[in-house]
Amino acid sequence: MMRIGNNSQGIWQLLSRMNGGKANTNMPFAGASKGNYCDNTIDDLRSGHFKNSYGVEGMGITGRTDWKRIVNVSDEMKQHVYEDVKKAFYKYGGMSGDNTAETDAYYDKIHSYVKSLDLSTRRAAPWTLSQLHLEISGRVTQAVKEKDPTWTAGKPISHEILDEIFAGDTIYQDSVNALYSKGSKGLDIQI
Repeated sequence: MMRIGNNSQGIWQLLSRMNGGKANTNMPFAGASKGNYCDNTIDDLRSGHFKNSYGVEGMGITGRTDWKRIVNVSDEMKQHVYEDVKKAFYKYGGMSGDNTAETDAYYDKIHSYVKSLDLSTRRAAPWTLSQLHLEISGRVTQAVKEKDPTWTAGKPISHEILDEIFAGDTIYQDSVNALYSKGSKGLDIQI
């Protein structure tokens, strides 16, 4: 026999028991107080101001491809990407590493930056930064392999080799120029 009734009451009782006998009023679903994520999402849908799962307007990409384009990003953010690539090669042999705090700090800065942009470039800026990351990484990988043909990703690299590769700003400038050259030609840059 199937029972039809108020199942949410049973859910609230279960959640209450899991929370030491207190109902959790911060849950983002039915019964949540005004101002929680669920309520904001409904308001966003009604107003047409769509936000992503992080609550940032203008980041939805479902059904869109216009975000895969190169846009101007700040020199500070380009440098941020460059420093992340350098760290990856010095510390992790060209891999991303396993330090969650480092990874979170890297992406937190990008997320903060993206929130400061106008809606017309907000979707494309992270794409641009990821393409710059790939461009710089590819150039560094090629330079390392020229100096040590036996090297493979993840294997430690001599700091002397890396110091030589990262001396000056050639890798950085060539990567930025190549990225914007591809973008200005209207190429569809894919990962």
